[in-house]
Amino acid sequence: MGDQPTEFEEKRGSLRVDLEAERVLLHWNDQTGVNHTEEGICIDLSRKGVLFEYKKPFALGELVSVTFNPNTETENTVKGQVCRCSKRHDLSYHIAMQLL
Repeated sequence: MGDQPTEFEEKRGSLRVDLEAERVLLHWNDQTGVNHTEEGICIDLSRKGVLFEYKKPFALGELVSVTFNPNTETENTVKGQVCRCSKRHDLSYHIAMQLL
């Protein structure tokens, strides 16, 4: 084991997102135009979409912004449109969103 490196060297130039139930900020406007910002949990992220958990359902087609690492130097926001919403528990919904 003497030849094994002891430290990880990052070779990517892009931001990495740790998805161990990552807390994110969700931003959207409701049907009356009121702006909301609440916390959700990111479950999965890909080049084309995001799957997150939230306490209430979203309507199909609803536009949502998801902010990773809020209020830090690595803050990053993506925007998308809800394409699936499924109830997991009484106070838990999984929302799939296609990135725009």
